[in-house]
Amino acid sequence: MTSVSRSAQLGKIKLLGTLVCSIVFSTCSPFLTLPVVSQTPNPPATSSTNSLGQQLLQQIYQCLLEKVPEPQKTTPDRLQIVASECVLQTIMLDSSGKYRPDASDRFAALIEATRVKLPQQVTRGKANVQLNFLPTNGIFTVPVKIGNQTQNFLLDTGSGQTIIDSQIAQQIALRLNLPSISIPSEILKHKPVVGNNLGQAPANVHILPPVSIQSASVSGLYALGLPTDRLPTKISGILGLDFLSNFDVILNPRQRQLQLLSPSPTVPDAIPLVGSFGVLTTQVYINGEGPFRFIVDTGASAMILSKRLAQRLNLDDPRLDKTEEVFGFGGSEKVKKIKLSKLNVQQHQAYVIDALILESSPLLKVPGVEGVIGQNFLNRYKQHWRFSKRNGLGLVEAGSLVLTPY
Repeated sequence: MTSVSRSAQLGKIKLLGTLVCSIVFSTCSPFLTLPVVSQTPNPPATSSTNSLGQQLLQQIYQCLLEKVPEPQKTTPDRLQIVASECVLQTIMLDSSGKYRPDASDRFAALIEATRVKLPQQVTRGKANVQLNFLPTNGIFTVPVKIGNQTQNFLLDTGSGQTIIDSQIAQQIALRLNLPSISIPSEILKHKPVVGNNLGQAPANVHILPPVSIQSASVSGLYALGLPTDRLPTKISGILGLDFLSNFDVILNPRQRQLQLLSPSPTVPDAIPLVGSFGVLTTQVYINGEGPFRFIVDTGASAMILSKRLAQRLNLDDPRLDKTEEVFGFGGSEKVKKIKLSKLNVQQHQAYVIDALILESSPLLKVPGVEGVIGQNFLNRYKQHWRFSKRNGLGLVEAGSLVLTPY
């Protein structure tokens, strides 16, 4: 193999790893690798350009050379895993293995350096649909049409990316001749979810045909495919912010109604939402202390606090047993159930509200995030969600939420 072809192969594999890594915090589509990889520039030679993206690109290149000195003798699957590990170590994690607060900026710089053009989503129509209520956990599902199949998906603002049952995705892929790509376990184990075993699940990313709810349709979506046993019972997938953020979302829990409307400007007194690793967060006060940053999550049944925050607020009584069990894509975790005397979300407040203390799951390892606002708070209000346009990584950077009490 010539040095030119060797460099070209490394460049392709590196970009593949770069885009697959984006699944960790639900940014741009990892599936972009398939149409774009043949256009990848060779790894950069030494240059006087000292941009962050070029520096990161060179670091990843060196990491690959150290781990795979002879790529022509290595299988494509192994190269993909190594490339993903190098990108993960260089872009997203610090020396202690924790998320870097500037990971999103570093990823954006890397994308710019590789000259990758992200696919543009195309949005059409509106919807006004009845939701199904799951009484065991207080969350909602919505009928979603993908291809010619209608499936029941969880409505989840706490997921940056749409997730689909792998069996259904494979059926769609075979029928429409759509590609898929496997995700290395090293990547998945860092994805912020409940449970610590997501890295043990076989997973793929699937390009989807147009996804629609009534006449509201989004094309250009890429979904993470997970085994059936990783999804809630009788649920075929998770409808995440990559779909929902294309619309104004009006959720009426009491009427079990969902409206998807054309985007509109935010209004005064709306709760500001700030993007973080593909999810939206806001500030809360607990028992008069704060502010603390929480994910706003229609897919969570209850309020969740990190163990570190519960200890700081003297809520983690060592005499309490872990009597509750929460389930997520990464498995289950035993947790303590507590009560918050008072919760404030901007001008809205609740008294004596249940909450769970989460200890070990990756969900609350996102920098600056200390908990989750779940449906036992949100279901008290009619909700109007608005979203900013996605940035160059496909991330929603901001939004707002209007809560109207019943």
